[in-house]
Amino acid sequence: MNKIAVVYMRKLELEPETYESKFTELTKGTNIEVQNWIIERIKAPQIILEVGCGTGALAKKMALKGSEVLAIDKNLQMINTAMKNFPSESKTKLLYQIGSITDLPAEDNSKDLIVSTFMLSELRPFEQQTFLRNAWKALKPNGRMILAAEFVPSGLWRIFFNIKRWKYKKKLGRLRLPNTFLVKWFFNYLEPIGFKLVAEKRWNHGSIRVIELKKIQNNNLKEPGYYHPKFKKFKGFRAQMNIYRCIFTGQVDHVPIEPGIYKSGIPDRDSPILVTANYSYTYIKLMRALKGINAWVLCVDSNGINVWCAARGNNFGNKQLIEAVEATDITNISNKKTLILPQLSAGGIASPLIKSEASNFPYNILFGPVWAKHIPKFLNERPARKPEKMRLARFTASHRLRAAITHTTFLFRKIFLWPSVALILIILGLSILNIVEIRLMWIVAEIWLWVIITNASIMFLYPITNFTRRFIIKGLIYGIINVFLLSSISWLIHNSFFLILWQSCFYFWLAFFSTMSYSGYTMATSPREIQEEYPIFSKINMVLFIISLISLAISIIFPLIF
Repeated sequence: MNKIAVVYMRKLELEPETYESKFTELTKGTNIEVQNWIIERIKAPQIILEVGCGTGALAKKMALKGSEVLAIDKNLQMINTAMKNFPSESKTKLLYQIGSITDLPAEDNSKDLIVSTFMLSELRPFEQQTFLRNAWKALKPNGRMILAAEFVPSGLWRIFFNIKRWKYKKKLGRLRLPNTFLVKWFFNYLEPIGFKLVAEKRWNHGSIRVIELKKIQNNNLKEPGYYHPKFKKFKGFRAQMNIYRCIFTGQVDHVPIEPGIYKSGIPDRDSPILVTANYSYTYIKLMRALKGINAWVLCVDSNGINVWCAARGNNFGNKQLIEAVEATDITNISNKKTLILPQLSAGGIASPLIKSEASNFPYNILFGPVWAKHIPKFLNERPARKPEKMRLARFTASHRLRAAITHTTFLFRKIFLWPSVALILIILGLSILNIVEIRLMWIVAEIWLWVIITNASIMFLYPITNFTRRFIIKGLIYGIINVFLLSSISWLIHNSFFLILWQSCFYFWLAFFSTMSYSGYTMATSPREIQEEYPIFSKINMVLFIISLISLAISIIFPLIF
């Protein structure tokens, strides 16, 4: 199957009438090969549950072979389309209905086989574990499950896979469609939950696999088990390199660890439960701060994003917290009835609503200190009211410096890298044709210098705008400052009023945009304030960006012509 297929599945699901034909076209027929392989594995009529049946093509084939099939999908349009294509044979035992992985419409020990194709990549890690446990319960002893999914291939093919996936993720972003998830840790879950891999078929160098699992049941396994990730080191060279990676690559990439329960020290049933994000940097900093304190550390699935950004972006909220508690079986590991959450997760966690969203949620919520370094004192003293240093995020000079480094690398990697490469290639090509001189490369170097100086000035001067929380006002102030600052530097370098006149718009836009983005690192705005300001900001920013690009182009091209 072509990698584009699974990434585009969510777009195709919006068009159920043409889903099957377009999906087959995108996969170049691999989906049909997958279905045929599954049909071949069904040697005799069986009681089958298909999860995520789509338009029902596979369910229909299994039913026509004599099996009793219940096919479910959470998409009502898909179910309606499947029912329109219902087989005409009167003796066919096939039923389509709405259903989901969290509430399988099947009694315990009632199914011979559970089938799901190209659904796993739509499930996050905890959802995959929940699906496996529910499937285990629904299967008869020694029952089987057949799954087809997108996996990361091994060897050099991993490089090509990641390039293509990056390309199509960008397309999904432009289409405003949610992305799919790589089935990254899935094989780790099988044995602890209660499954054994018995057969496998691969396509496209292993990027698409069909696996057949067998339910393991014996006297010691009456219920499905729970998966707990292995201990992850937070000291040493590799851990420190992860810290540097997060800081010096702009903290824009998702850098996840496996979500789940980890141990600090040797916790017992009376040890506290600390909740955090499954962001590598966050995990390392928290574990180092605990310094061997006996505690359970519950990493929710924040999609590999830090606590502050995840809470503001709907990746660390009630849904993720409830999911983590249900998926990890933390209630049977610890007697504690309080979860200690990071203070910075309060923007996403609505604790008064948790009981209404999950009536059996067994915990009270307690927000801990802002910074991990204060957790030992917080656990020791348990203050009725946290002191100010534990409640408020004072953004000191060291924090501003770290944010400036992170934000500058973010700008280079995500905004200026490819335009700079393109500009270098253009200048290089024109210099080979003797149209321009190679020394014009200074243009690229100077733009990067402007980015560095702009972010450095915002870092140093940021406290002067503490009188307002509105990042648009901050951006206007730093935009004006940046015009004077970079114009002075440009005058010293080029002694050209013409360059200053045309490039001043770019100077202003650079600071205006950078201030908005930098403000996110400083915690100087709340999610509500950002939602209120951003529509206005985006319009102003787009106008400034277009004007600045035109003026910058004039400042470069005009001297070459005249």
